[in-house]
Amino acid sequence: MLLRVKKGKAVQERLKAVLDDPLFEELLKEQPNFVNKLEIVEGDSSEDNLGIDDKTWARLSDEVNIIFHVAASVNFRESLKIATFTNIKGTREILKLAKACKHLKSVVHVSTAYSHATKDRIKGDVKDDFYQSPIPPETMIQLAKSVGDDKLDAMIEPFMDQWPNSYAITKAVAEELVRVMGEGLPICIVRPAIVVSAYREPKLGWVDVKNAYGPSGIILGLGLGVIRTLLADNIKIDFVPVDIVTNTMITAALETHDRYIAGNQQPIIYTVSGKRNPLTFWELVDVVNNEGRALIPTKALWYCGAFITPYKFLYLILTLILHYIPAAIIDGCCLLVGQKARLFKVHNLVRSLSSALAYFTNNEWNFHDANTLSLHNKLSETDKVIYNCDISSVDMKEFVLVWCYGVVKYIVKEDMENRSYALWKQSVLRIVHYIVLPLYLYGLFKLTIWSRFCKTK
Repeated sequence: MLLRVKKGKAVQERLKAVLDDPLFEELLKEQPNFVNKLEIVEGDSSEDNLGIDDKTWARLSDEVNIIFHVAASVNFRESLKIATFTNIKGTREILKLAKACKHLKSVVHVSTAYSHATKDRIKGDVKDDFYQSPIPPETMIQLAKSVGDDKLDAMIEPFMDQWPNSYAITKAVAEELVRVMGEGLPICIVRPAIVVSAYREPKLGWVDVKNAYGPSGIILGLGLGVIRTLLADNIKIDFVPVDIVTNTMITAALETHDRYIAGNQQPIIYTVSGKRNPLTFWELVDVVNNEGRALIPTKALWYCGAFITPYKFLYLILTLILHYIPAAIIDGCCLLVGQKARLFKVHNLVRSLSSALAYFTNNEWNFHDANTLSLHNKLSETDKVIYNCDISSVDMKEFVLVWCYGVVKYIVKEDMENRSYALWKQSVLRIVHYIVLPLYLYGLFKLTIWSRFCKTK
């Protein structure tokens, strides 16, 4: 496993932090010494030769059989320079290692279903096939090396017209590297849609705590009562469980090897999408507001409920009325009594999250996934259970509840023992909400009338 030194933390320290995650509890019970099987390679995927010394590179070339390339910058607001070094150059360096491996069986490159979900394909098809790259990979890498951030942004701006952010466009360019540089290698691409919590394994509802700054932040914000409005259309959303994606990666590695030794060296793309079992965004919110209310965290600040709108102007008005004005009032009161002002900062995070996800919560695409379906259907009946990669087997409404459970347990870090208190608190907050909201809106209305009257005088 390739790990880099980050924020002054050595790779062994970072590995310990990873293994302390509840994700590994069951594995530790079954195989307490599994950690001894892990070999950590210190390096950095954005550097030449992955930042690996010559001796380690030679050893990897001799011993590695299968490569899972999952390293990526997934920050939608990442600078083009950093996204290029991590997502494009990192892919190039992995492919260099793959070409050097003497006993290579399979390479799985993890991309995203949104790599070619461009604006001109909204409501249209995105095939499980290669598309033309917006810019040659080597050109992008050389530009990132030779010019500053502002100049790079200006130069790439014409190519960004069809892509929503630096993440999506750099993943599209990285796929071109796989197509061209991966020629002759046993290689495939897995394109998952929006990856969220585990559906069944290794632990029900497990979700990475960092996902609070991604899609799980929506569930978290709704549950805590801090998200009162969302910019989203009633589209079919494409959230997929992480265990379905992982199973697809494992089985894709095997099929890629089998195809290669059978003489089929054409790279294949496996898309993991919820298209066979669709759920609309409003259905998701409805599940959270109703059945999911039993899973509301005890730390909720307000009654769970939100106004959903696809209209940006209305969303901005609702954000001002339901987020920022109450935040200013509450933060002001906190400062008066010597407490920390936090709510305004929280709503800035909420708005940033909503803005980052807006392209995906207001648009939909028809992702083709025939290769993934075929992959699943070729498995034995036993393997279909162990390595389930069939999204249609997922009860999506049940999955939303599992996801809610995971957010409370693994992000909020609450046990589920105080459900009666959490439900009682929601009942009380509901009464308070429906008393305070009309009074608050009436007060704003009167204040607006009064301010206009003062101006006319």
